[in-house]
Amino acid sequence: MRICKGTLHRLAFVLCGMGLILALTGSLRAQSGSGSVRGTVRDQTGAVIPGASLELTSKATNIPLRTLTNEAGVYVFPSVIPGEYVLTVAFGGMQTLEVPVRVQVQQSTVFDAVLQPGATETKITVTAEAAPMVVVDSPTLGHVLERRRIEQLPINGRSIELLLSTVPGMENPVPGANIQVRSFGMMAGAHNYYLDGAVLEQSMWNEGTIPRPPGLDTIQEFKVENNAHSAKNPRMTTIVMSTKSGTNQLHGAVFETNRNNAYGKARRRTDFGQIPELSRNEFGANLGGPVFLPKLYNGRNRTFFFSAYEGYRASTPGSLASRVPTMAMRNGDFSGLLDAQGRLITIYDPWTTNTQTWARQPFSYGGKLNVIDPKRMSPLAKYLFSVMPEPTFPDRNPLLENNWFGPAPDNRNEWTVTTRIDHRFTDRDQFYVRHTEGRVDRQFAIYTSSGNIPAKDGIGNWGAHDSLNRSTAMSWVHTFSPTLFNEFLATYSNAYRLSSTGDPKVSYADQLGLPNPFKLKGLPYISEIGLTPSHYLRSTFTNMYDHSYYIFSNNTTKIFGRHEFQFGAQMRYDKLTTLPQQVFGAGTVYFNTPATALYDPASSRTAPLGATRTGHNLANLFLGIAHYSAPRRKGIFDLRRQEHAFYFQDNIKASSRLTLNLGLRWQLTPSMGEKQGVYVPGFDRSSRTILLSQPLEKLYGLGLLTRAEIENFSQIGVKFGSYRDGGLPSKGVYNNWKDWGPHLGLAYRLGDGARSVVMRGGYSVSYFNEGLYSWMDQSAAATPFTVTYQNFALSYASESPDGIANYGLRSVPTIIAGLNSKDAIAADKPVPLTPGQTSNYYFTPKQPTAKVQDWNFTLEKEVMRSTVFRAGYVGNHGSNQTQVYSYNDATPAYIWYATTRNPLPTGLYANVATRAFDQTTYGPLVEYRKSGWSNYHGVQMNLERRYSQGVGFQLSYVVGNTLRAGDQSGGSGYTSTVPELNQFMPGAVPADYDARNRLLNYRRDISIPKHRVRWNWIVDLPFGRGKFIGRNGGGVLEKIAGGWQVAGMGTLHSTYTTLSTAHWNLTGEPIRTYGYKYPIQDCRSGTCYPGYLWWNGYIPSNRINSVDANGKPNGVMGVPADYKPAVTPLIPWGSTAMPPNAPAGTVVSTYWDTNTVWIPLNNGVIQRTTYNPNLHPWVNQYIGGPRQWGLDASLFKRIRIREGVELRFTVDAFNVFNHPNNPAGGGDGILDTRGQSNVSRELQLSVRLSW
Repeated sequence: MRICKGTLHRLAFVLCGMGLILALTGSLRAQSGSGSVRGTVRDQTGAVIPGASLELTSKATNIPLRTLTNEAGVYVFPSVIPGEYVLTVAFGGMQTLEVPVRVQVQQSTVFDAVLQPGATETKITVTAEAAPMVVVDSPTLGHVLERRRIEQLPINGRSIELLLSTVPGMENPVPGANIQVRSFGMMAGAHNYYLDGAVLEQSMWNEGTIPRPPGLDTIQEFKVENNAHSAKNPRMTTIVMSTKSGTNQLHGAVFETNRNNAYGKARRRTDFGQIPELSRNEFGANLGGPVFLPKLYNGRNRTFFFSAYEGYRASTPGSLASRVPTMAMRNGDFSGLLDAQGRLITIYDPWTTNTQTWARQPFSYGGKLNVIDPKRMSPLAKYLFSVMPEPTFPDRNPLLENNWFGPAPDNRNEWTVTTRIDHRFTDRDQFYVRHTEGRVDRQFAIYTSSGNIPAKDGIGNWGAHDSLNRSTAMSWVHTFSPTLFNEFLATYSNAYRLSSTGDPKVSYADQLGLPNPFKLKGLPYISEIGLTPSHYLRSTFTNMYDHSYYIFSNNTTKIFGRHEFQFGAQMRYDKLTTLPQQVFGAGTVYFNTPATALYDPASSRTAPLGATRTGHNLANLFLGIAHYSAPRRKGIFDLRRQEHAFYFQDNIKASSRLTLNLGLRWQLTPSMGEKQGVYVPGFDRSSRTILLSQPLEKLYGLGLLTRAEIENFSQIGVKFGSYRDGGLPSKGVYNNWKDWGPHLGLAYRLGDGARSVVMRGGYSVSYFNEGLYSWMDQSAAATPFTVTYQNFALSYASESPDGIANYGLRSVPTIIAGLNSKDAIAADKPVPLTPGQTSNYYFTPKQPTAKVQDWNFTLEKEVMRSTVFRAGYVGNHGSNQTQVYSYNDATPAYIWYATTRNPLPTGLYANVATRAFDQTTYGPLVEYRKSGWSNYHGVQMNLERRYSQGVGFQLSYVVGNTLRAGDQSGGSGYTSTVPELNQFMPGAVPADYDARNRLLNYRRDISIPKHRVRWNWIVDLPFGRGKFIGRNGGGVLEKIAGGWQVAGMGTLHSTYTTLSTAHWNLTGEPIRTYGYKYPIQDCRSGTCYPGYLWWNGYIPSNRINSVDANGKPNGVMGVPADYKPAVTPLIPWGSTAMPPNAPAGTVVSTYWDTNTVWIPLNNGVIQRTTYNPNLHPWVNQYIGGPRQWGLDASLFKRIRIREGVELRFTVDAFNVFNHPNNPAGGGDGILDTRGQSNVSRELQLSVRLSW
């Protein structure tokens, strides 16, 4: 079904018009963060009372809300701002009832009033607060965290995301990480964050949170709904936060927190030498009250404001070990260029090359061999040596071991500010507007896991995140009558982040005199200098997102008898401007040339090679003799996405015990647009043609392609056509107009008592968007939008002047890096291609919206005052999740030899001849398909006590199995792949796509624990006035002894260890998981490190409890005598048997600890290769890993200065027991305890003054 552009515009106009009309003529508890109060009014006989009057008055603002019961005795106060209220119920001839009520965010407070006969003037006051403990009117699973716990639980950073760990079933609440929050195993993206109705997210990584969320002091309460939600909510999981509102009294607070190494910073296992410096400060202030303009306006009981500011400054470096050139090398002295056997690597002067014999003279200066005159240092080497720190161990050889140890900086500067105005126009009209902004400026060392050392000038090996987010929400609630309410909500949100290195406006290539044919900004890579890491001086791959969200929604509630009808519409427009990673965008300089090596006469003059132990990349760097590369890549995707919906929900109070919830949501999801109409190239399999969304002439005009580039592709047979040629829609993907979502549920109270068991259950269907990252980076590199320009003339025969490889081995250099290298790359000459040098990831035209069905059956009971126990079965099924079908990969070498008995093809078509689909032109061809799915089944139990009489706690346990055939990274990375049949031996996998997908990809999702226990608590210590100790104290004694509290939160969960698929000889021994039974010392590196033999993986027999000739341990010590590996290589250590087909004279020991096999070919050759049929018996198999646990705790001291003014001191201890948590074991079965997955213990001090 196609709908033209004009129809879409008309639909948007109608939706907007509906919202405005309904708002102007007429509330519902939408994502704005409000709650509701509802119930029935009856007399002492149980008969309903129509026409009873009710008044709900805020204790903070003294604003009353009024309504009447309808003919069924039902009343509703919708869209109530969370807080404390007094509910008054009155009817003629009946005594007036007054009860305190607590309203919580996105929560329905149900209070069924029973009036007694008597004079109306007689008032009965109930002291017990009416607040929901047991949910009696909805199937939705959720959790509310009230203000006290938000303020007092010890979370490691003032981020609201961290508090999601209090919600059963929620995983991965890691602020700033690309792995996003997940609920009951569902992939990331099936959720929304809302602050007063405005989304707080970015679409790059599956609806992840904005870079700087609002501060904790901004949030009054938050609620998470994560199963069987109402039809009004678009996602399976809804995280709703409400900001604080002003009151009739002026209230505020200021606070400061600090942590540093001066106190309470424990050592990590990975810290080298001195503990890296820690300095972290968080601070802020907030103020709220009535709007008061002297002599102009008094807003008491009508207009209120609230404003908050929070700042964050932190320096939190890690430890780093790596390699730098010695000071001698930086001065041209390479006499210390020794290999592991102590042999000198001789460097030769390319300017002494004999053009006939290709002989050269070794470098010598000052009478010393292997020394270069310092005056010959290249400008680029001078720069690199100036920004690299000096070695901290100058006597170590950097070719063999780390000679530099130091910090890996991570510096952050953040702030956020929020302002909210609430105004009551009339008794029927309430309005608020709220604006929030936040910024993050982060400078940090990048690629530290590879050993990259941050440069002293703050540019190379540094990354920078410049992030800004804004959010505005406006809500207007109008009450038409006691049975008709309406809320109109308009919101705008924006999330921006630029990830770059140095000044993003500077071209460092130009400053360094390096080639920059496309005038790009950023720092080029300096690579292959002869030391690890290979990319020695790096920049982050520049990327950016600037995502804006506009949402208009209208929600109406109509009470009719026992029915509560909720209906509404939403219009959402997303502007998603995104720059994918510009991989090597500023170019790369490679020093792996043969420029300082010596020609080996034993090699051929048509295929010359360098002599052994001659030449080195460090010397090439010193002289500035390099290769150069400057790829061109697709730039910004200026995307547009829309999502519109209508919904209807009927909540039926079928009886005093039974509530039914029936809803339906219709979501309209047009395919994503692009401002310039430049979409991901498609591919037509029948004609083997790349399909472009725009004519080539337009792409030339936009600067995205050149005629030379297209001609270059055409030379190898690439064909280009249009979307229309391939029968594709104008945007390449069809619209989704039929996303229907039923929502069904019930809640039944099994008795009439206040603590009766409630049985609830529900089922819902919802849809969600997947992250852009899962496709954008690959598609940005799609042919023809990525083209390589380079100069590898010193090594590549295709680029050398005489067509012979290794030209730099036999010639005098003419280009010196930084001196005359600006024009080393010609901008009009893309690198000539050979068949197979293409890559296309593209969408199939049918891309249904990702879908989730979820359900639960739950029992809950208030087991004691303010304490509820909940247990239930929870499940969900996800479908339409993105996978990739890769149908043109080359056949793996072993499979090619074993199935064809032919040698691998050579010549022009070597790169394509073994591919599955096309053997003449194309490289990888990969379809994005919506064939992924997931299943979750689990049980959750939760015991929770709302803070009362000095105690509040929560204990939850979730056990579940998450299985999926789709993205295994939690939504942050690439999707799972379904390979073609040629990747396996004949008959090994099903020919049917779905069956093959199920076999290869349907697996346990090991990022979701099977078992998870969480707990948190707040307890008043029994000291001070009115307490067990010092109950009659006062004055100074009370200020010292009273006001103490402790709080804490912790977790315990299971993990999985992946079984190794590196070896292929299953011995027949069962897999034995030893756990912590056998502590070992791993001495194979020459240094002994502690660990455990976790399972019986493969340890070579000569390294089991072994010692060297001097009796020094050199193996794995502590292995039990009865150890037998469950798997070994095909040729394990010590094997003497001649492998099948191995040629006579084969020395078996040469191949110990390998999976080498010999295959007879049709031409009589016995081909040696590595056995790998690509389908291991242990694929997707796991065993239990180390249990992980942690505990954070806080100690509070409150001092009452005077009425309404309080000073609070806090000590937080994160990972209070400094428990490291061991990582999972390796393929050899050894759990290495040198690393840790938990943070080291840190103490934090805070002070807070509130009034």
